[in-house]
Formats: sequence, C-alpha cells, structure tokens
Amino acid sequence: MQIKQISLILLAIFLISASILYLFISKEALISYIVAFLTSSIVVLASFKNYKNMVLKRLDTLDSVNEVENKDVIDKLEDPYGLYNEDEPIEDIKTLKAELKKHKRSTKEIAKDSLSAFAPLRIFAYIILVVGFFYLLNSNSLDLKFYIPTLIVPNLISVIYFVFFAKN
Repeated sequence: MQIKQISLILLAIFLISASILYLFISKEALISYIVAFLTSSIVVLASFKNYKNMVLKRLDTLDSVNEVENKDVIDKLEDPYGLYNEDEPIEDIKTLKAELKKHKRSTKEIAKDSLSAFAPLRIFAYIILVVGFFYLLNSNSLDLKFYIPTLIVPNLISVIYFVFFAKN
C-alpha cells in the first residue's frame, strides 16, 4: 500500500515540476530532468519493493524459528547469539568462541540474504538508469545541472514521506 502511495506522490510531483520547468527552461534541461526523475523513481520504487519482500520473507522465517525455539522476537534481535543469557553465564573465552561458532551463519544463509541486493527488478531499474544516461549523452541532450540534482529528488521525497506521513 505504501509503495502505491509513494509512487502516486512521485508521479504528482513529477507532473507538476515538469509542467513548471517546461515553461522556463530549455528543451535539453527538461529532457534531462524527465529522464533523471523517472529513472531515479524507478530505482527507488524497485528498492522499496525488494526490501519489502526481503522483510516479509525474513518475518516468515522468524515466525517459524520462533515457533520452534519459543523465543521472543525482541530477544532474538537484541541477542542473536545468546551471549547475554542470564541462565548460564559464559566465563571462559574458549567457551565463548565455541558458542559463537555454533551460531555462525552458513554460506547458504549468507548467499540467500545477499541475493536481495541482486534482485532482478532492482538490476533492471539500474539498467534503465544507465541506459537513460547514455541516451542523453549520445543525443547531446544531457544537462548535468538538471540531471544530477534531479537524481536525488525521488529519494528526498521518499524519505520525507516515510518520516512524516507513513503510519507503520
């Protein structure tokens, strides 16, 4: 739901700002603005979608682990290795190292978590960003005074939205 809301806000701001800029700036600057805003918005929205999916998968995993372990989620997050367990204090460094090795993540778990950085939607969004930049560069329509600052605008809008307006 929030991704839909932020995309509508981005679209509204894009349409308003592009209309205003159309009246006051050159064609090259407007094209640079449009390409930068749209491609940056696609990257932001793809990242949000990817992050949302990753969190939901992680919550499903935590739910199933918590059912088995019967451990509180907050305790799991604050002390994932059980080092501050009040039942049995660990006094020996060798015992501590053995405990840490026992809780060490496997290569499969690390690979599964790092795959979120290489999600197809996110990679596709960055490809669109790069293709848009090279299109502007090859067509001599690139105006860096508008392109580079505009890349930041969707990120700022998203941060402002989530800090001030998002409920959950």
